[in-house]
Amino acid sequence: MQRLLQRTIYVFLAIFAATAALTLAGLGSLWFRPSSTGALPYLGSLISALVIEVIGVIVVFAKRGMRYLPEVQKNRTVAETDSFMKDLIAHGSSVTIVSNRLAWLIDAREVQEEMIRRVKSGAKFEIITSRPVVSPLREELAAHGVEFIVVGLDHVPEARFTLINADRCGAERLAIAKGTHPNHEITIFDADSGPQIIGMAKDIVRKSKALVNAT
Repeated sequence: MQRLLQRTIYVFLAIFAATAALTLAGLGSLWFRPSSTGALPYLGSLISALVIEVIGVIVVFAKRGMRYLPEVQKNRTVAETDSFMKDLIAHGSSVTIVSNRLAWLIDAREVQEEMIRRVKSGAKFEIITSRPVVSPLREELAAHGVEFIVVGLDHVPEARFTLINADRCGAERLAIAKGTHPNHEITIFDADSGPQIIGMAKDIVRKSKALVNAT
């Protein structure tokens, strides 16, 4: 399949080169022999075709390149961030949240309700923190099947992220936040835009679990 795609690209490049050569030859003929205008009835069509081909190539490569750029979302309010998190976890068969104390979730009632709904439908939720989460929040979520993993104050994770579908290769999404409102920014990576970063996030999760199990 890859060889066929390569050959197809080469054919298009050959057509583009031929069109460009004919167009340049026609323009050169007009430049050096102005009297040959009537002998070049298809020059206008060649120029149009060349322009269209250039635009087509730019569009194709731009669309292909966009696949490898992460999505960036800027939130001005806490409500916007909570809405994003609710939508993100709603599409995960497994969700791992790495945070410090998970303070943002205490007031995010809609996100809590979505977590409980997803757990009841069979999704796996785990929360990795450096210190215990506030008891009422932890007790309610744990009662519905959310797993809490506390690595301890001596091993405070620098990373703050949410990883979904970690158990489905190619379907992962990783959301990393920075800044505070109204300049809160979330960068979302997937299997195309950030496979290496997703791999490192998985390593952090594995190491954190191993650290807890070893103590």
